[in-house]
Amino acid sequence: MSGVLNFSEYIDDAVRLLIIIEALNRIKPTQKVTETRIKLFDYYLKFPHTMFDESIAVDGIKSNFDEYYAFFHWKPDVVKYRGSLNFLIAKGFVEKRLEDTNLFFTICPQGAEALSKMKSGYKQRLTSLAELAIPLISKLTDKKIEEEIMKKANLLSRESGGLTDEN
Repeated sequence: MSGVLNFSEYIDDAVRLLIIIEALNRIKPTQKVTETRIKLFDYYLKFPHTMFDESIAVDGIKSNFDEYYAFFHWKPDVVKYRGSLNFLIAKGFVEKRLEDTNLFFTICPQGAEALSKMKSGYKQRLTSLAELAIPLISKLTDKKIEEEIMKKANLLSRESGGLTDEN
């Protein structure tokens, strides 16, 4: 049903984005965390098995139902991301900054504190995955990340018997 807010999914998205921003700020403090970068990194956290094959396996994420059945589209839902980012800003967990006409995001002390207080398995698995994934993918340009996503999406489509250019 279109237009229905799934609160659980909304919170999951916000937690995932908060983890990405926090990890990038901590692991790669010189790298500016743009909205585009967040969306691209989020794709890797949402679909780690597909994007990393078996090179990164985190218990509980490896067998994600969505990994296999919701991979058919990779273009991010901009409105959904902005809603999650605006929620994080409104809660005082993240702040948006302007530097040299570029917008980027940084975690606030309240956001770091909120993450440290979360004890869910979901948060723990995503944090572990981010620790492994961010050093690998932060070396890539946005264009290279998009190319990797398209390559993997095309590969998955062919493996699952989906339509390709040849069909």
